Amino acid sequence: MKLMYRWGLLLPKFALIVLLSSTYVSADQPAVPWLNEDPGLASKSSLFAKVADYGQQAGLESRDLIDLYRAVAMAVEVHPAVQASINAVLEQKNMIDSAQAGYYPRLSADISSGRLSEHGNAQLATITLSQLIYDFGKTRSKVGHAQNQRAKSVASLIKQIDDVSYRVAVAYINVHRYQTLLAVAEKQVTALSDVYDRSLLRAGSGLATQSDPIQAKSRLESAEASKVEMETLLAQWTEQLGLLIGQDSGLTIGQLPSDLESSVNFAAPVDYQTIPELLEANAEREVAVSLLEHSKAQRYPTLTLEASSNHALSGVNPNNGDDHGSFNSIQLKGTALLYQGGAVSAQIRAAYAKVSAADELIRDVRLRVDERLKKTLQELRGEKRRLHILEQRYSSILETASLYQEEYTLGKRSILDLLNAEQEAYFAATDREDSKYAYLFGVVEYIATSGKSREVYGISDKALWDMEGQQ
Repeated sequence: MKLMYRWGLLLPKFALIVLLSSTYVSADQPAVPWLNEDPGLASKSSLFAKVADYGQQAGLESRDLIDLYRAVAMAVEVHPAVQASINAVLEQKNMIDSAQAGYYPRLSADISSGRLSEHGNAQLATITLSQLIYDFGKTRSKVGHAQNQRAKSVASLIKQIDDVSYRVAVAYINVHRYQTLLAVAEKQVTALSDVYDRSLLRAGSGLATQSDPIQAKSRLESAEASKVEMETLLAQWTEQLGLLIGQDSGLTIGQLPSDLESSVNFAAPVDYQTIPELLEANAEREVAVSLLEHSKAQRYPTLTLEASSNHALSGVNPNNGDDHGSFNSIQLKGTALLYQGGAVSAQIRAAYAKVSAADELIRDVRLRVDERLKKTLQELRGEKRRLHILEQRYSSILETASLYQEEYTLGKRSILDLLNAEQEAYFAATDREDSKYAYLFGVVEYIATSGKSREVYGISDKALWDMEGQQ
């Protein structure tokens, strides 16, 4: 009771000092606009609800029909890499809270027993309250380091979302591609079946040699093999898309979005602040800077205000010699590391090297992004010109094949000419379709490289910055 009474007298005075010192320390805390202005990462529910809404805004009427935007939303929601990145962000958020706890008072209690003084053995119970006054930026740099680590985790999450979006878009387009190529292969089988039937009739009536049906059948079997190949590739990409979006069966996809190309302004300057790789590199530099600040701060002392109250549970209190006595104290305490074998200097040099490495990494990322963007733009321009030529070639070959069919029926063309014409028509059709989809792949590549995935596929940054307040 005596201990509690004396501590009760001491505590109000010390609390006022702690309040004043806490105010002082708070003023010394860094402004954190990244945390305060942007509400932080959002919860999965708010993120994915907004992503899914985009598919409805794009005109998705049936929940059984999956368009590209809904496929991206579904994949982002279930992909384990995204879930792991979200948990990493939440981990770093808690590390910020842990670092900021250094600004608040600390209360501890301990009991010691033994020969504590010349008065003999004693048991001493102690309560200590301490408050950081000034540490030359140690706590501030620790908080900054945690915040920058969180920024790096957010960049990693955005990178994972963009990567999953890209993979879904590629799989989705490939499903459409092989659906189209399968239709082309089926058309070739139908055309060659017709040629084979004609050759049988002509050979049976003596208007053609018996080798004509054999040649036609050989080409027909080759066309059927191509059809099976297209069916296999279509099944593979359909399964791949199903795995990405978490739907193993009953997958029915919608049409390709007509506004995919128009959603990208190829002439606009690149906003590097939306590119995940660059966000990650910038965050890595800020992590290095905060480590440098923390290392420099280790050279200086730490000032704390400390109050304690102890009471001898048995024996004599070593602080005043009173039997079962109590003792209260309040003091301004300064601690400093005088020598660590050069460890602090080595940490500072290492931090400087880490900052320099981060600067070079930023330049390297920008260089690689610029290279990929320029290469993709050149490929898109070339593919567009190539597609125009292939369209003309396809029309010409179709006319040739139609003419050869009539001439073969009249006996003016050999079956080999007709078969070659049909094969050329097939190659022209596949080349044309491959060129169309190659152009779409280029558009998707540009979207991913330029950091436009979230904008194009409906994953808004506002949705990303909602999660922290809901956790």
